[in-house]
Amino acid sequence: MKTILITGATGTTGSATLQYLKGKGFDLRAMTRSAEKAAALEKEGVSAVIADYSDPASLDKALAGVERAFLVHTPSLQIPHHEKAFIDAAKKAGVKKIVKVSVIGAGHDAPLRLARMHAEVEDYLMQSGVAYTILRPHSFLQNLLGNTPTIHGQGAMYSNNGDAKIPLIDARDIGAVAAAALTEEGHDGKIYHLTGPMAVSFQQVAGAIGSAIGKEVQYVNVPDDTAKQGLVGAGFPEWLADDLVTLNQWGRQVGEQRPSEDVATVLGRPGHSLENFARDYAGAFKG
Repeated sequence: MKTILITGATGTTGSATLQYLKGKGFDLRAMTRSAEKAAALEKEGVSAVIADYSDPASLDKALAGVERAFLVHTPSLQIPHHEKAFIDAAKKAGVKKIVKVSVIGAGHDAPLRLARMHAEVEDYLMQSGVAYTILRPHSFLQNLLGNTPTIHGQGAMYSNNGDAKIPLIDARDIGAVAAAALTEEGHDGKIYHLTGPMAVSFQQVAGAIGSAIGKEVQYVNVPDDTAKQGLVGAGFPEWLADDLVTLNQWGRQVGEQRPSEDVATVLGRPGHSLENFARDYAGAFKG
């Protein structure tokens, strides 16, 4: 039986990947840094291991006997160091396949620091000798949940996105593609650009959320400086706030971004629509 390690197992994409793999006959091992989260996973019937990217011994333990691994990291300046360490440990452990979550637009000359860091790791993985699939998802629909306080309190959501239309992706579809890449043939050496099925404006986003929760929600466009201040005030590090503001500036310049067909190609079905997402997460938006 194949042993599959899921890093970030309680995070947005890790948990989605885990849900698609549960009950499919695979030996699943969930990696987390928290003993409390590990205990919760064990209660759900998932074998859990406590490990940290900065602790080589813990990575060795987590990867022992693993055939395939899902690699994801929260946005951090430590991404290159941590993910390269994981790839090295995986290679040493004899892991045959790594599915790595990168980011849309990854490249060495990308305007976003996050995209440049992921490009560095992508190259390292490609040259490692371990089979790989790289997932480059666009912004997650689930990130919209960060607007819940202002939607609940003010009936509004704020961004510097202007009138841009973006093919936001549901993280559940990222998990489904990751699960396929981990367990099916034909995905080795592939780079998948993962988007939602349609580009949508934030006006449409506000409308869909409003319809789902039975309350009018307005989209309020704000200046770039105001957007950055809001992000930093919400706890985002300054470098990441700069990246997110720059991403929306680029989106405004492009106007309407073209969706990729990779989700539908891999899964044989379209990804979740904005309306699907809003209905499924209505309870969360209501607080």
